[in-house]
Amino acid sequence: MKIFLKYILLPIALIIGIYCVLCYFGPKTFDTDENIDVKSSPSVVYNLVNSLKKTASWNDWMLSDTTMSVEYNEVERGIGASSSWKGKDGNGKQTIVDAVKNQKITTELTFEGWDGVNTSDFILTPNGDETNVRWTFKSGSELPFLLRGYMLVSRAKADMKKSYQTGLENIKKIAEERSQNGVYNGYTIQLKEFGERNFVLNRSEVKKSNVQQFYATNLGSLFSKVQQSGIEMDGMPCGLFFKWEDGSDVTDMAAAIPVKEALSIDGASSLQISDKPAIQVDYYGDYMGAYKAHNAIEEYLLDNGLFQDPPAIEEYVTDPTTEKDPSKWLTKITYYYSE
Repeated sequence: MKIFLKYILLPIALIIGIYCVLCYFGPKTFDTDENIDVKSSPSVVYNLVNSLKKTASWNDWMLSDTTMSVEYNEVERGIGASSSWKGKDGNGKQTIVDAVKNQKITTELTFEGWDGVNTSDFILTPNGDETNVRWTFKSGSELPFLLRGYMLVSRAKADMKKSYQTGLENIKKIAEERSQNGVYNGYTIQLKEFGERNFVLNRSEVKKSNVQQFYATNLGSLFSKVQQSGIEMDGMPCGLFFKWEDGSDVTDMAAAIPVKEALSIDGASSLQISDKPAIQVDYYGDYMGAYKAHNAIEEYLLDNGLFQDPPAIEEYVTDPTTEKDPSKWLTKITYYYSE
């Protein structure tokens, strides 16, 4: 019996005692509070955190879990935007519950298997040409006592703190690249003044799945009509998009030829765009990927409080019949805008 007590029960009791001490000193919550200074206006940072879809571009937890799958609701940004995820470290849901433009975002988070509703805040404070970005996490309930020792030994809270720091550093990199270099998602924003522009076109409502077919069908006849008129072209063939809505399978668009002067041709329409400011991005690649460049321009407009003045123009500079490599196809994408 003495041997049993000495060599079995006493070591077990000692281990239990040590673990209880670890639990006593272990974290009661996952509360976290980190901040960073960003050389950017608050609006640029605000728009990065006010859309849960953009979270995947800077959130360290999401970037490091390649198995994670995320679903979003129909609200693009602001109050009501919600996402749910499944990943190697668990499942959960996040919802934006409060938003003060360019100042603060509050989200509520729930984690499968954990009690309580947690809250997270982004607080943006301008300071000269910088913005202090503070990111906090407030646990909805305390950790069970016997779990705190494990959390201390596993450094779970320290890892969370590090993840928040990395996330803020990612936000800083993206926001400063946008503010200082005009680079959005890898595309350089170019501010343009074109002067008056004229187009000969065929316009129609087209199913998005038939855009390329519509363009190919109408381009040849438009090109012939312009040649017969004797008017010189003023650029390469274009697609003009007057309306493109997510969730709709139809777009209002035109196949168009830019010309040197206003022109009226039987069997075609004409459009004159007055001299006004525009944004242009050079996109290289297959036409199906051009949406990425459109998204870059739309994010620039949002960051700078600007409004698109349709149509959006895609000018197809490279002839795919002579250049077979899609990665070398240049499309110049132009948005006119107003303040």
